Parts: sequence; C-alpha cells; structure tokens
Amino acid sequence: MPLFTIPANDIDTAGYPVDADLPIDWLASELEVGDLTATHPGHFTGRLSRTGLGTGNPNEIVVRGRVRAELTTPCARCMDPAAVNVDTEMTLLLKPAPVAAKASPKADRKRANGNGKAPAKTEEEEYEFTSEEADFDLYDGDTIVLDPFIREAILLEVPNFPLCSDACPGIRPADLERAEPAPAIDPRLAPLNALRERLAAAKESSAASSPGKKKKE
Repeated sequence: MPLFTIPANDIDTAGYPVDADLPIDWLASELEVGDLTATHPGHFTGRLSRTGLGTGNPNEIVVRGRVRAELTTPCARCMDPAAVNVDTEMTLLLKPAPVAAKASPKADRKRANGNGKAPAKTEEEEYEFTSEEADFDLYDGDTIVLDPFIREAILLEVPNFPLCSDACPGIRPADLERAEPAPAIDPRLAPLNALRERLAAAKESSAASSPGKKKKE
C-alpha cells in the first residue's frame, strides 16, 4: 500500500502540507532494486497546491518538497558499505491523465520500462505521450500518490560509482584470505604429519653427514 496517498479534492490553492517519516521498511521495499539499505528512517516535507489562480488549469497540481535519507550501498571497489546521504529538493507539475492513460501513469510507465518490466497493456491503453507532456507527470485525476516520485528523487542522488572513501584501494589479497580461510587440518592426521616431518629431518641430517663422492680423475 502506498505511503503517501492524497485525495485531489483535499488540495486547494492554499496548499496541502505533508511532513512525514520514510520508514526503514518502506525504504527497503522501494529501493531494493537499487541495492540500497537504509540505516535510519528518512523524511519527506512538502506542499501540494493547485495552479488554478484564474489563469491556470485548476486540476494541475504543483508538488514541492524535500527528501532526506541516510543509506548505504556496496562500494564499487571493495564492496564494503558506502554511505549515501540524500538531501534533495523535488518539484513536480502533475496533470490529470487522459482517460486512456489512467491505468498506468506516465511516471510509472517510464520507471517500469526502465527496469525491464513493462506494465500489462489493455486494449484501451493506446495513448501516446506528446513531447509537451514530457515536461510534467500525470495523476489519475482523483488521487495523488507521491511514493514513486520520492523513490525517483532518492535514486537520482545515488552516485554511479559509489565509494566508501576516495582513497579506497579496492579488494586486497589479505581481504580475500580473510574472506576465504584455509580449511582446518583434520586432527586425526596430526600424528602422520609429525612422522612425515621427522622423516624429512632425518633425511636432511643423513645427507649432511655423509662424505661426498670423489670425482674420478
């Protein structure tokens, strides 16, 4: 179930304030694909308002907000946790979706296509977005769901090459040895190992005490 669902009828020109935490389990679910882990709850503050002030479309919704989250992701060099501190502003213009596109808002369609999972299409879903519509997002006309937009704002702040530190040397041989320790020797074989060592020592002692053979003239 979405965390931020606001009825469009509750939003007026004065604005609809939102101030809420982003729970760790919500962050885990939304950011699983990005291999991100939340260390603390995040936070979202924002305001939704209508643009209709006598000149604009009263059904258009402006969203302005701030997203903060403390996350970790594997370092690109050594795979240890690298901190990703998100503190970003988001501004959206939302317009009611055409009837044929309501089943799949543009933002969800774009994100779904981006991760390789195309949304299921129906016979009625043949609407094509124009170049002008690429500058804004859509909502179904009745409800504003902010979850996908907050998720996108976070993912856009994640670096393409995250590092635990600028001086990270990467994975070192010593790290590999610690990660994969040598198997322990079966204690039942200890007497045989001791015998082998004594035999090797006796052989070396015998070779050292034997006179060398004289070369033929």
